[in-house]
Amino acid sequence: MKLPQQPGRLFLWRGAALVISPGIDSSLHTHFALQLTYGLERPFRARLQADHDWTETRSASFAPHDAHQIDSDGGMLAHLFLEMPEAVKLSGTDLRAAFGTWPEFQALATSLSDNRHQSLDMEAAQHIRQIWQACALPQSQTSASLDSRILTALDAIAASHGADCNGENLARLVHLSESRFTHLFRQQTGMSLSRYLLWSRMVDAVAAVAQGNNMTAAAHASGFADLAHMSRTFRSMMGVAPSELHRMAIAFKQDAI
Repeated sequence: MKLPQQPGRLFLWRGAALVISPGIDSSLHTHFALQLTYGLERPFRARLQADHDWTETRSASFAPHDAHQIDSDGGMLAHLFLEMPEAVKLSGTDLRAAFGTWPEFQALATSLSDNRHQSLDMEAAQHIRQIWQACALPQSQTSASLDSRILTALDAIAASHGADCNGENLARLVHLSESRFTHLFRQQTGMSLSRYLLWSRMVDAVAAVAQGNNMTAAAHASGFADLAHMSRTFRSMMGVAPSELHRMAIAFKQDAI
């Protein structure tokens, strides 16, 4: 007898998120994070352009900045989102990613079946994240490294939660001119500093919701002008409305947010 489907779970760290939830069909969208997706109950469909044919798959890797859309037909999906520097270690989007065939990952997927994800704690979720990441990003694909000055800037952005983070202040921190720093940031990450700061604020907004704030308070706490601005950003980056967060139980490691 199949167990009734329960609400999803979201586990949040600085730089990563694990989502296990009944599939939420998305609109076509792009985002900064590397996204790994697996159909726990059955295959799902994905496409990379609105005029492309759908591809049925069980496991997919979506590279940063690559547009994609998912049709889950209500099936339970697991997603792992990874930010920098892991985000630059994937060679490209793969709608039939090989990680789903690895025995280590298969054991992990089995452990999440039949709503058993409801009993996960942060330690178990971290273990899942590590196994999944190792399967999806084998050593042969992890040679990319970021300039130490960009890593310093990323750490500063994470520590400040976006406060007083702009090109001038970050450039001063790493002893570069603002124009040189913003050029290097784009060169290293594939995106503008302003776009990354927007992504970081969105992550902070999710963390604020996890800490019990309502959507309006979360928007202001994370530096958005208002709730409408946060909602537009969330939808454009995730393909769904931020109200979907209220359908999930959110767990986070306090010292990592």
